[in-house]
Amino acid sequence: MTASNTTDSTAFDITDWLGEWESFEHHIDSDDAAIQQTWEAAEQAVLANPKTAPMAARGIRTFWSMACSTTSPENIIHIGYWRVNEPAAESGSTDDAARGIRTFWSMACSTTSPENIIHIGYWRVNEPAAESGSTDDAALAIEWFAEDDTSLDTYEYTIDHVIEHGLEGSPTFVFHTTDPAAEDSPFRWLLAINPLPSRKAFAEGGLLSHLHFQYANDLHTLVATDEATGTETLRNPRWYATMCANEGTVEDRCAIIRALHHLQ
Repeated sequence: MTASNTTDSTAFDITDWLGEWESFEHHIDSDDAAIQQTWEAAEQAVLANPKTAPMAARGIRTFWSMACSTTSPENIIHIGYWRVNEPAAESGSTDDAARGIRTFWSMACSTTSPENIIHIGYWRVNEPAAESGSTDDAALAIEWFAEDDTSLDTYEYTIDHVIEHGLEGSPTFVFHTTDPAAEDSPFRWLLAINPLPSRKAFAEGGLLSHLHFQYANDLHTLVATDEATGTETLRNPRWYATMCANEGTVEDRCAIIRALHHLQ
């Protein structure tokens, strides 16, 4: 469904994820006159092309409504919004400081060890010389909202691994939460591609960013693994639940629909 792809699909940059997102279903079901007119133009363009005409056999919005549904066999509630934040930082202890708070922290934060009696004064941290875009320990927090703005769950996710050919045949992040509260949650595992284009592009006159995702309680529900080769494939490659950056104007939303259908 990609409207524009100018993002490095393998590098994880949390700044592209942070902020408010709304379901593409809002664009599909919108009763705004301008958005409806854009859908009508899109449908005519699809029907005029013999290769794409079958998509609009029951209406182009019906087609996208099925492909981009945010419900699943485990969750009958439409996902209306995401709010993506950085994971919460762990707070320090507030234990007994009877011997003086600086003494307490001096002991707790000492940089010496049984193997090293020299205090560590500085670090200089650089990016790796060869590799870039590492996903090791990358993390984000997602709050899931229903259409009526009810908060369904909030979980912190880390990237478990990357599927080489996932959604749209692109590298797809496999996010996982280890939160005990998510043991029975349908949002325990999340597959998602990088936002396209980068959220920075919108500020520079580009399209609103969007991303595709799938979710389930168990990764096996979403992904099949070839025992001989270890290759992972999506069980339902036609499920394109989609979030769009929740910013901009009606015209910006129309632009996504036009780009999706290659309209001028």
